Amino acid sequence: GAVSQIRWESKVAVDSGAEKSNSRATNESDAATLLLMRKRDVQLNVETINDRQTVRPPAIHNGAQKIDETRANKSSAAAGLNKTPSGGQASVGQTLTGIPSLTTAEEGKLEEMRAVQDEIKDELNGVLKQFMAPIRYAFAYGSGVYKQAGYGAASKPMVDMIFAVSHPDHWHALNISQNRSHYSMMGALGSNAVSFVQERMGAGVYYNPYVEINGIVIKYGVVSMDTLSSDLLNWDTLYLAGRMHKPTLTLRRDPLMRISKQVNLTHAMRAALLMLPKNFSSQELFEAIASISFAGDFRMKVGGENPRKVQNIVDAQMPLFKSRYRSIIEGLPNLEYIGQDLLQQDMGPAARAAMLRKMPNNFYDQLVKQGRKSGVKLPPGLGAEAVNTERLASMPNISTISHKAVEKIVAWPAFTQSAKGILTSGISKSIAYMRAKNEKYSKSK
Repeated sequence: GAVSQIRWESKVAVDSGAEKSNSRATNESDAATLLLMRKRDVQLNVETINDRQTVRPPAIHNGAQKIDETRANKSSAAAGLNKTPSGGQASVGQTLTGIPSLTTAEEGKLEEMRAVQDEIKDELNGVLKQFMAPIRYAFAYGSGVYKQAGYGAASKPMVDMIFAVSHPDHWHALNISQNRSHYSMMGALGSNAVSFVQERMGAGVYYNPYVEINGIVIKYGVVSMDTLSSDLLNWDTLYLAGRMHKPTLTLRRDPLMRISKQVNLTHAMRAALLMLPKNFSSQELFEAIASISFAGDFRMKVGGENPRKVQNIVDAQMPLFKSRYRSIIEGLPNLEYIGQDLLQQDMGPAARAAMLRKMPNNFYDQLVKQGRKSGVKLPPGLGAEAVNTERLASMPNISTISHKAVEKIVAWPAFTQSAKGILTSGISKSIAYMRAKNEKYSKSK
């Protein structure tokens, strides 16, 4: 549903241009008008999502036939590309009419990675079965699941997992009763104290690290479904949303999270485009996406993280990134391939303003604040959104401002969440965790 909606929104301008004129500015204006109409008419079922973040698929109307025709045309173009010999590449400046297929080497690597994922998934599902408290949605992430460059063959990192639950207080009560040893001194204070620390401090996540289950050492974080969904859609803290920009392994599915995840990935793609020049490589694109969750994180400045972490993630997981973002790249009208691994975006103010209007609320608010600090006159109020996005999109330093906006969102939640770790993990486990991070940093140097 989210993919259909995203493609419908992005194709309005293209479809209108075929009937009216070849003016991109006119098309973007029509798209913006339809988007504003949709904002007024559609109400979301999730309280934390506001009108600018509608995730329902569009109603069926006469445009559905056009969408089907567009998809058919893109499929035909992609089929033609698949006939190109492996490694074939268009010359710079020549626009491809589809998404280049993976090379033979990338396809082989992707198959290997998915086979490993299946094995890890079976093991982690066995871990989930050991918890009596109900888990609505769960995923695993990080170097314990997806190989990263820079780790030796003997390295076996702790597996990071996230459990999204409906009622944290009730969940912790059941889990403390079953697994008191997982908790620090906080467990002795009861589930009310644990859930209070979880939801009122940091980014709304409560971690229990260095827990061994079925011979696997894990660190599991507990978060409410509402907090996770709101972060994915609105970028409240970017703490979990940023981690989910990178490949994650879903262990327990949920329909709401499936939609929210897709919207979050599209937000990440648009934010990366604001930070990139007109032409860029696939490597640069995915490094820009992967770096969002680390922007403003104090650990990157004090040696708490490997300074090459972003490059290591993308280098080792490139086929997964390409597979994960393929449909999103295909659905954006302002982005196209001009080579096997070279992309080009529309730098026109109208196209970039339309993109800004679809960004998460918190990012947009921070962008306006940073724009005002740079000296741009941006009037307040919801009615000024169209004017503000056009002025921001026209700024020559929009890339720098976008970086600062992300840093402002990430910095405080990342710091307070790390400080909260002393309470939730205990002093000994916190020291062990920081020592492991510092060792990675030293090895990278």
